[in-house]
Amino acid sequence: MALDLTSRTPEDLLALKARLDGLTDVSGRTSIRPRQLHDLRMLPTKDDARPTFFWSAEPPRNAGNLTRPGPFVALLWHKETGQEITVSDRKVYETYTAPGSVYVTYPPFAVEVDPMDALAAQIDALSEGDRAALIEAQRQDRIAAMRKKLGELSEEKLAILLAQTEKPVEKPTDKRRSA
Repeated sequence: MALDLTSRTPEDLLALKARLDGLTDVSGRTSIRPRQLHDLRMLPTKDDARPTFFWSAEPPRNAGNLTRPGPFVALLWHKETGQEITVSDRKVYETYTAPGSVYVTYPPFAVEVDPMDALAAQIDALSEGDRAALIEAQRQDRIAAMRKKLGELSEEKLAILLAQTEKPVEKPTDKRRSA
C-alpha cells in the first residue's frame, strides 16, 4: 500500500515532514513535560519516561529505602595522632574498637602535636636551597634582635657588657721554638 503524495501542496508536505521529524527523533531524548520539572516524586513508567532524582525524591521501586544506609563504611580516629581511617567490615571494626584499642569512633578534640616535630617536618619538606635561605634569614633575625637590645642599653652598661664578652687574645705560639 503506497501513499500518494503528488496531490499534496508544498505547505502540506512541510507540515507532514515537521510532524514526522518530531516522531523520529534520533537524539535518544524524550521531550520533557512540564510536570517532570515540578513534581520530582513522580517515577517513570513504561508509557511516560521522566528523569529520576533518587537522592532527593522517592527511591526506585525495587531498591528499598536508600535513605537509611548501614553502619559501614565507618570512620575511626587514632586517639593520640588524630589519624582518620575507614573501616568497611564489622570484624575489622570490632578489632579496631576492642577494649584497650587506640582507635575511637569520634574525632579527638585535642590532639597534642609536638611543635618541634611539626617544625622539623616542615623544614624537611623544603629543598636544600630553601632550607639554607631559611637558616640565613633566621640568623639575620637573631642579629637584628640583638642589635635592638644592645641599642636600648646605656653607654656604661654597654661598655661593661662588651668588656665581659671580649675573649682574651691568645698569643700565637711558635711551634718551632717549643719543639
